[in-house]
This record gives sequence, structure tokens and C-alpha cells, in this order.
Amino acid sequence: MTENRFTIEKIYAAPIALVWKAITDRNLMKEWYFTFGEDFKLETGAVFEWEAGSPDGKQWLHRGRMLEIVPEQTLAHTWEYPGYTGTSTVYWHLSKIDEDTTKLTLIHDFTVPFDPAVAALQRENFVTGWSQIIPVSLQEFLQKQKTRSC
Repeated sequence: MTENRFTIEKIYAAPIALVWKAITDRNLMKEWYFTFGEDFKLETGAVFEWEAGSPDGKQWLHRGRMLEIVPEQTLAHTWEYPGYTGTSTVYWHLSKIDEDTTKLTLIHDFTVPFDPAVAALQRENFVTGWSQIIPVSLQEFLQKQKTRSC
């Protein structure tokens, strides 16, 4: 982990196709991640927006642009806040361990760090958020999906 980048790895007891669908299907993503609109498309160059924030606090407008899409392997997109300085890139790398096990490596790279004077945009908030999303929220979602399919 460097000052401008951090990585979270998690191994899921789920096939790679299910993990890929969970991180790329906007209808599934709203169950464990964020709610995306119709502009969320798996097309290189596609720009999409979403709002998120604490339930009792500010809702932040986010903007992303799809940079790389390799089905069941890599998804990369930018992450910005319109009206604020800074930009980052999020990389989702999937590795098949076996038919029922997938490793996710998430890298959040702050290519131009966000304004340090804005408390909500400090790096440690992203670390905290991803530390909940990847090992807890996505894990629970995948377990429910596997239970539904049995």
C-alpha cells in the first residue's frame, strides 16, 4: 500500500462468472454496492454517474469512465467528484482459483489525489469504505446468490 494507492484482496467461494456478474450487472450491484442508472454500460469510454454518501449526510455525485473491460478478468474505471479536484482509478481484477473459487484484487489508485481539505475525500475514508464493501457486502451478496441457485 502506497500513499496514493491501496489494494484489497478477497477470495470468494463463488465461480468467476458469478463474481463478474455481481461487479458488472447494475441490477445486482444495487443489492450490495451502489445504485447506477442506465448510463452504466460495459463499453470502453462510457461515462456514468451515481450518488452515494452516508444516510444522514451529504450525497456525493460521483462520475466514472470505463477504461478497460476484459470479461471475467478485469474491469477498470475512473472515480471522480464533479466540482472537486482529484481523480482516481479503480481496478477490479478477477482470478479463477478453481471452478467454485474466485480471487478478487481491488486496487484504488489516486492518480491525482482528492483535495485534502475536504474531509470526506480523504484517503482513509476510501480504505474504510472498501474494507466494508469487498470483504463484507460483496461476500454476503455472493453467499445469498449461491443459496438462491441451490
